[in-house]
Amino acid sequence: MHPFAKESALALVTVSTAVFAFWLWREAMPLFQSGALQNAASFAAPVAALVLTASFFLLAAVFIEAPWLRAGAASGAIGIPFFFSLPLISLLPFVAASVLLALFAARRMHKEYLLSLSFSTAKIAKAGLPLFFTAASILASWFYFQTMQMHDRHTATAVLIPRPVTDLLIRVLAQPLREATGLSEISADMTVDELLTASIRKELGKNGVSLTESGERGVTELLAHQRDAFARQYGITLDGSERLGEALHRAVIERLEQVLGPWVRFLPLVSALAFFFAFKTVTFPLYLVSVAGAALLIKALRTATIVKSERRQIEVERLAL
Repeated sequence: MHPFAKESALALVTVSTAVFAFWLWREAMPLFQSGALQNAASFAAPVAALVLTASFFLLAAVFIEAPWLRAGAASGAIGIPFFFSLPLISLLPFVAASVLLALFAARRMHKEYLLSLSFSTAKIAKAGLPLFFTAASILASWFYFQTMQMHDRHTATAVLIPRPVTDLLIRVLAQPLREATGLSEISADMTVDELLTASIRKELGKNGVSLTESGERGVTELLAHQRDAFARQYGITLDGSERLGEALHRAVIERLEQVLGPWVRFLPLVSALAFFFAFKTVTFPLYLVSVAGAALLIKALRTATIVKSERRQIEVERLAL
């Protein structure tokens, strides 16, 4: 097969893999708002696709000799997925920044490949693959921001304080609360009515009130009264079937929005910025896996004789007296 045909095929595979990977990430973004982060299997496919994309991106940067084709593969891999989100006018600064990072990453890796006396996948990757993951983080953050814009302001606030945080707070404070209230059980999975009913029964028992049939009706009335008082105190609506963790989470979100006031409209932007740094941090282990994946791909291509070893003479420009 002619070298240009192989280079074209590699460019096409790189762009196609990137488009598919970032489409998976676009589809996975609602999971961050729904609080389904504990289901790691939901992110297995997007993560694997991103690792494969990074591996092919490295191969394209190294082995595609035609500058225009190499630049096309790099810019297409990052630029085309932006078309999954609209409007395009607001995308232009993010598209430009991401594409420039991708082009610079490909250029640096190709230059490292040309100037190295021996082939080292890790050394070549270090020259530019982190920049690719930075561009990928910008793209993923844009998807995240767009998904958040489709929801109300409560969603952005809830992302800043995820539901698991309030559940953890309840678990930490459960023992002190049990000792203070005398209740046998307090957990995030209890409903509001279960907690209030247990508290009412405990107080009635301490006062020596026996729960006859009429007393049970009194418990029901007291329950409704305390539930309404609880809801008014924290500015939320309750029907009693909500779990304690959910009710506390809603109360915290409502109070935070009251504190922020008009600044609450900037929460989607703040959340997207926080997501960018979080995503960028997560890409570090993905970078290591991508380097290993690229090395395995190169070995497979050499076995299939698609990539071959050859001797080349390198000319280096140096300063001299």
